[in-house]
Amino acid sequence: MPIEYDNIIFAGIYLNATKGEETFIFDMQANQVQTNMISMSKTDNPNYYIAIDKNDIYTIVNEKGETLVDDNYTYIEYLSGNYFIVAKEGKNGIINTSGEVVVELKYNSIFRYNDTNLLQAEVLDTKTIELYNLQMQKVASMENATIKQEQTQGLNPKKYILLASKENFVYYDENGNPLQAKDLFANARLFAKKVDNKWGFVDLSDNITVQAQYDMVTDFNEYGFAGIQKDGKWGVIAQDGSIVQEPTYAINWVQPSFLGKYYRVDSWYGDSRYSNDAI
Repeated sequence: MPIEYDNIIFAGIYLNATKGEETFIFDMQANQVQTNMISMSKTDNPNYYIAIDKNDIYTIVNEKGETLVDDNYTYIEYLSGNYFIVAKEGKNGIINTSGEVVVELKYNSIFRYNDTNLLQAEVLDTKTIELYNLQMQKVASMENATIKQEQTQGLNPKKYILLASKENFVYYDENGNPLQAKDLFANARLFAKKVDNKWGFVDLSDNITVQAQYDMVTDFNEYGFAGIQKDGKWGVIAQDGSIVQEPTYAINWVQPSFLGKYYRVDSWYGDSRYSNDAI
């Protein structure tokens, strides 16, 4: 290409060269292309490309440049198989290559959750988190929720996903299958259970060992301690049912972790420490 342009940028398989008020489109062999598209990007699937026109409208085209989906989307991102995340009028959803909406465009964001086979979709107004598997089936939904990927301790650690709110918490594997605490925490003898809107603990045979009297609890961690919450304050219980710490901690996390009477504090850079400050 001659050195006569004010600016040249890469746009997928195209080059955008500007001179004054004009923009010229070239392929990677520096041949000028007559097209309305300013960008044409490959996806992980060789059959599909994502194109953007001069009005910043996204379309899906095949390897021949033939349009497959054109519905005035303001954003398109390849997901997997024949699925794409799309955005229109500030809302996100998922379509297939036939243009059919397979996940309704009602979310503020949709993205692949970490290294799992799940999609996390969020509605900010209600702080709702919904999880979809890669077959576009909804597997979980919770309002005022937080989500975290954890790993059990021991010789055979298992990764799991914790979806939690101030009223409930559930576990899932990386494919969105629900998990039970007894399947995750091999050394635990008691497990959290909700009865009539209160939480207590049961044994392996589902017999109530600690009466359901708490507003929220956690399951017992690898150290043998669980959190108990009453009137907005957290305390600690041991696996023999004895109270290690009466509920006095005003902790904002919905599922805190305890080591004896100490609670874990995670820093923004990934480090952790334990504290008994009466916050």
